[in-house]
Amino acid sequence: MDEEVQRYREALLSEIHADASAGGDYVSTRFIDRTCQVLESGEEFVEYHICRAHGVTKRGAAVQVDAYSFSQSDGVLNLILCAFSGATEPEPLLTEEVRKLVQSGFRFLEGSVYESLSDLWDESHPAHALAREIFSFATSDEMSKASIYVISDRPLGTAIGKMPELSLGAKEVDIHFWDISRLSRMEASAKGREEIEIDFVKEYGRGIPALPVGLGTESRYDSFMCVMPGSVLAGLYDRFGGRILEQNVRAFLGDSRKVNKGIRETLRNDPGMFFAFNNGLTVTVSDLELDRNSDGQTEITTARGLQIVNGGQTSASLYWARKAGIDVSKASVQMKLSRLPEEGFEDAVHSIARFANAQNAVSASDLFAGHPYFKRLETLSRKTLAPPAKAGEINSYWYFERTTGSYKVEVRRLSGLAAKTWQLLNPKKQVLTKTDIARYEVTFGCLPHSVSSGAQKNIAAFGKIISQVWESDPTQFDDGYFQRLIGRTIITRAVDVLIPAQKWYPGSIVRPLSSYTLALMSSRMRAAALQPDYQSIWRAQKEPATFIDEAMKIAEQVLPLLQEIPEHLVRNRLITEWVKREACWARVEGSDIHLSDAFLSTLVPEVRAAKCSSDWRSNAYSIWSDGGWKRLCDWNKPLNVLTPGEVEVVEWAAIASEFKPRGFRLDKLKEAWQRAVKQGFV
Repeated sequence: MDEEVQRYREALLSEIHADASAGGDYVSTRFIDRTCQVLESGEEFVEYHICRAHGVTKRGAAVQVDAYSFSQSDGVLNLILCAFSGATEPEPLLTEEVRKLVQSGFRFLEGSVYESLSDLWDESHPAHALAREIFSFATSDEMSKASIYVISDRPLGTAIGKMPELSLGAKEVDIHFWDISRLSRMEASAKGREEIEIDFVKEYGRGIPALPVGLGTESRYDSFMCVMPGSVLAGLYDRFGGRILEQNVRAFLGDSRKVNKGIRETLRNDPGMFFAFNNGLTVTVSDLELDRNSDGQTEITTARGLQIVNGGQTSASLYWARKAGIDVSKASVQMKLSRLPEEGFEDAVHSIARFANAQNAVSASDLFAGHPYFKRLETLSRKTLAPPAKAGEINSYWYFERTTGSYKVEVRRLSGLAAKTWQLLNPKKQVLTKTDIARYEVTFGCLPHSVSSGAQKNIAAFGKIISQVWESDPTQFDDGYFQRLIGRTIITRAVDVLIPAQKWYPGSIVRPLSSYTLALMSSRMRAAALQPDYQSIWRAQKEPATFIDEAMKIAEQVLPLLQEIPEHLVRNRLITEWVKREACWARVEGSDIHLSDAFLSTLVPEVRAAKCSSDWRSNAYSIWSDGGWKRLCDWNKPLNVLTPGEVEVVEWAAIASEFKPRGFRLDKLKEAWQRAVKQGFV
């Protein structure tokens, strides 16, 4: 290992040892969680879940999985295996050890599909439900391929041998190695991910025909009109999945696996007209290489940092059409491609996405990554000094990353004493990302099922909420809002750390349990018109002991409600799927779990100013956007549970084309929702 990788490893191990000590967790488990966070941020996979399962089959062969991820949008199952050392001088990973590890992961996959591997574990163990879910996923048309990820705090050996080619029936199984050196490079990257690099000539046998657009010498970027072969586009989506889609487009596309009807009919009946009929793609790259073919035509031979900012549905539809046996080789797609400068790259991508999608079905909230809310938050984070948490420490900032990797860019920009001073003022533990903020705010907004649906979906849900609130009154996002946000951050991070330290905690579901616990506490506090003393939390920069003690008691009571999974609602009773359901939250919120009087006495009156009524307004809007008021209206008709006044406002909400309730109407909607949930509405 070189010195930079060694320093990265030492800092990483120090961090996870501290986390494991505070949370009573295994160091290796913290390493898995920390590494998976890096890979999820780098868009290698989405919605990972820890599930440590090491066993031996009836034939005496080892099986192993340490985490997993189902990517519904491109049909990929990811199994993550860990080779953790923790030693000061780690031995390199050699071919034989890596091969055994890969084989143990493949046996878990193969055994789940062909050999009832779930029987190795008790029904209460997460591996039992995982093996059953793998069987269902792999034997249906949902799965397109599988990937095995090997993660390690050790370096790969210099002479690592070729791994065997693996497949599950006709479905390929990819292998990905993420040793400590590659992880170090990923985290050092300004963008926080490995940049996609495509050699079109080498991989697809031809370049992409391109016509340079003359923008003049003053232009800060280059642009090209291109012809993208349908087979190449489908191949790119097959290889990179959602990674080639810009964040907003990926969130908008969600888990859709459908082939657009118009695209399907054109591909089947008139593929030669696809170029004329389809709206095409808008694509950005960080760099590219050009060449001329034998006819003298300009072609793009290599592209780096490729992202599709408009045309995600076309890309996914071509991929799934090819999977369904439709020939896409005769189809071509028009493509507008822009090469952007490194400075301001991410802002430029978001702006292009916003304007490119301005005339289609993508809403403003779907394009949330570039919303002015984040610019306001960045301004607040740069100007608001937080008090020291301990005696002898200095005032510091909570650094919000509006653009991915901006914290690393600032660290690298400085050197020597200036760098150390800047990091003292902006400690790494106080970095906030968009994903973090969405999680904390939506949790306290009482939508834990949204939080548990994964970072991308939750950011999309948060976007709908904030876009609505911002439109009504953007001035409410002020210093007080920022201090409240930091208070919620401090509380949530403390609960995340302490849940694994509890004797009753079974493992694997710390984040869903944390979100459901805090959402329930928030719901009960609101019902009592109380809230935490966020000003005191801000001044102390520490979670109140009384809050954390109560949270641990509530979490212990919430846990069984998450573990008791209805078979008719969730296939294979997989807990990570159950916690995504609104029915799960309805069960928890409708339970008899209450906050203690002693705890309630430590809270302060809830601020009832108009600016602070936004949480329920946001919740009500989310219910409306998901069709919840219509469902409540239909549910109530035969039962007549709601009062006449409540029925009136619910019927209005069920058919409203715009949803902007205020005052009495907003209060009545809240009363109706709470009454219905108590009577069993889910």
